[in-house]
Amino acid sequence: MKAFRWIMLVGLVTVVLVPAAGHARSEASQITSCGQTVTTDAVLTQSLTCTGDGVVVGASGITIDLNGFAIKGDGGSGDYGIDNSAGHDDVTVKQGVLRQFETGVYAANQADHVSVGNVAAVRNENAGLFVVGDFASVRSSTFAANSFDGIEIMGASAAIRSANSAGNRDVGISVVGGSALIQSSGASGNNIGIYVNGDGARVRASKAFANGHTGIWVSGDAAVVSGNRADGNGYANLVSDGLGLGLVADTWTTTAPVGSNVARGNDNPNECVPASLC
Repeated sequence: MKAFRWIMLVGLVTVVLVPAAGHARSEASQITSCGQTVTTDAVLTQSLTCTGDGVVVGASGITIDLNGFAIKGDGGSGDYGIDNSAGHDDVTVKQGVLRQFETGVYAANQADHVSVGNVAAVRNENAGLFVVGDFASVRSSTFAANSFDGIEIMGASAAIRSANSAGNRDVGISVVGGSALIQSSGASGNNIGIYVNGDGARVRASKAFANGHTGIWVSGDAAVVSGNRADGNGYANLVSDGLGLGLVADTWTTTAPVGSNVARGNDNPNECVPASLC
């Protein structure tokens, strides 16, 4: 009964809605159609339904304000809600919904300082957010029901704060790179809730529950994993195999992980590895 109770909680997760649409800022260029390339600060003026990309990033140092609107795709391969495949730096995306693209926000080719705030990326065919680059930042955003990861970042010094990642097929929040921070975030109903691979990781005040495998998994030297809750993980498809941990921190070389956390009702009775973290 314990397993069933936690799995049912997944259905209670609600996508966080962004603020209602406002008026376009006069100093920003206007986004009025699908596939538009923007090279200055730009603001969306209406919701769009697209058969290709939503918005294409054409320059570094710009802000794309979705203005409370939604951009919807048709699930086509290679179509991105926000396409920064050229690798522009210092790009900010904020305040809107991106759904049914291959990836909601896509930034590759070492796109540094990509920032995403108050965005919902849902039901995309791959990831909600995919970034290859350093100093990526995610704040107050929701990533739900994507067919791969909710958040996938490959780069150093990523910072994820107040994010919610629920019902994604693989990992809710995935970061590969040193000095990552995950703070005050949640992951539920994914395969793995939170996964960090890199030295110096900090996972704090976050919650992972009802994920099919592991709640929180940190690999690397000198991790700080503190103030988290990891409950009811490891019951994929309501089946118990005794393997699902609430929290695991492994593969350190010189400095063991530290921190105090709470893990309860997970499929593996050890709850945390090492046990000192619980």
